[in-house]
Amino acid sequence: MSDPGPDVFALALACYRTPLAHQDRLAASAPLPEDMSRLLRLASGAPDICEDAARRTGARPDELRDAARFLIQQLCFVRGADHYRLLGLEPDAPFERIKEHHRLLMRLFHPDRAAGREAWTDRYAARTNEAWTVLSRARSRADYDAWLRRRPEQALVPGPATGAPAVPRTRPTRAKRSRRPSAGRSPPRFALPRRWVPVLVLGGAALAAALTVAGVYLARTPSEPAAFVAAADVESERPATFLEPQADPADRSAIGAFLAMPDWQSLERRERQARQQAVRARATRQEMERTYQERLAAEEAPLERMRAERARVEEELKAEQARAEQSWAARLAAEQQRLKQLQAEQARIEQERSERLAAERRRLEELRAEQARAEQLADELRAERRRLEQARVGQARAEPKRLEEQAKQTRAERGRAEPVRSEIAAAGAVPAMGAMPDEREPTDRELDDLIGRYTAVYLRGDVEGLMTLFAPGARGRNGGDRGGIRQDYAALFGSHLVRRLELHDLRWDRRAGSATAAARYELWLRRRADGELIQLTGNIRFEAGKQDGRVFIQAIDYDWPANRAE
Repeated sequence: MSDPGPDVFALALACYRTPLAHQDRLAASAPLPEDMSRLLRLASGAPDICEDAARRTGARPDELRDAARFLIQQLCFVRGADHYRLLGLEPDAPFERIKEHHRLLMRLFHPDRAAGREAWTDRYAARTNEAWTVLSRARSRADYDAWLRRRPEQALVPGPATGAPAVPRTRPTRAKRSRRPSAGRSPPRFALPRRWVPVLVLGGAALAAALTVAGVYLARTPSEPAAFVAAADVESERPATFLEPQADPADRSAIGAFLAMPDWQSLERRERQARQQAVRARATRQEMERTYQERLAAEEAPLERMRAERARVEEELKAEQARAEQSWAARLAAEQQRLKQLQAEQARIEQERSERLAAERRRLEELRAEQARAEQLADELRAERRRLEQARVGQARAEPKRLEEQAKQTRAERGRAEPVRSEIAAAGAVPAMGAMPDEREPTDRELDDLIGRYTAVYLRGDVEGLMTLFAPGARGRNGGDRGGIRQDYAALFGSHLVRRLELHDLRWDRRAGSATAAARYELWLRRRADGELIQLTGNIRFEAGKQDGRVFIQAIDYDWPANRAE
């Protein structure tokens, strides 16, 4: 696992997308990549590893998990993998890493956790548990390591859970197939023994006949035993070359004549058998050659199909990869264009918002300045009123004395006529209050001051300050009472921010101590929930009156859209 290859996430993604282009990395003899622990955690779906891998490669987390599982399956669970490779470890790995890798693999392949997957996860889980059973105990692991050192060239099959070394299993190699004869045909034998069988039989028969004749001859001519014995010995010790027997020309005996006569029937029979054997041998050889060619062609055909299929799959993968890259590039360009548009739109919205905020700040400053001027005018008006009141009171106090003195003077003038006395008597009374302003009727200045304070408090969204402008028995919209007025304004100020309020064409009409006015309002609100800007227009009507020297709003009514919550 010390392979200095590419990043394990990039390697898993590349092998998953184009496995045919990375066969050297997926081979059974290829070394394991670095950081198998992170690869196993990615395959099991660890959130931090998934985020890190997605940030490094730019791929989707689900594709990265599938790629990690594919790479683990191809590298660790190959046929003949030993216990260390199956767990993704080196032979000198500590026990903690063995335990961690076993836990991660069981999280990945356990049947209870792999619901809905293929049945091969059960086999993977069984192999993982067998490897853990051997490597988790010191004694069984030592025996297993010793067995690996003795048999380093063979792969291992996971052994039983008894701690004994696993049973070795070598990778099966394709052996050269033996040419078996077809059914019903005896297996071919070595050609030489079969060809010599008739010769041996005939030779044996000839030898037996020679011995018989020799016995008869010896019985008739006892004077020549030595020559016969010598001939018999020579005949018996002659190697079985099975050539035609050669007789001695000087031998005039019966055995000599027998040996000098060729057995034409036997020779013809042997020649015919030899020809038949040669024909059968050629036919057998041709049959075996034909069978071999047919099997070779039958084996070559799947290989050719596999090569063609592999070439086709590679071409399709390349085309699909090119289409995917082109589609990804197009989507990336579209997303970049969309991002630029959104950034431009956001900059425009921010600029408009900044402009609106600046305009609202200026408007607020103007309203505050206007409110300050209105309050200053109200203070001046109250001071003027107090001065006039003091002047009136002083005048009222001085007037009776003046009239009394004037009455005394008139009474002293006895000779004045009666109209003069009546005029003096009338002048002796206190001047009527009609000559002074009526304190029960609000003035234009007081009404304008009331509307200015209403507008300022409305812009601040101050419910309590707004309710101080209404009389105790004030009437609201649709005949509501003062509590309904408070509820309406509290609901409006709780869900909206008041940005601007303008009253147009406001005119007061005084009637019997009260004043009424109608106007056209324009109201700008910003919803607190989503920041939406709302503009409302409608008619508003005020009724104002004076109580205890102060002007209050006695009734208010206005148009409000039915689809807008107050």
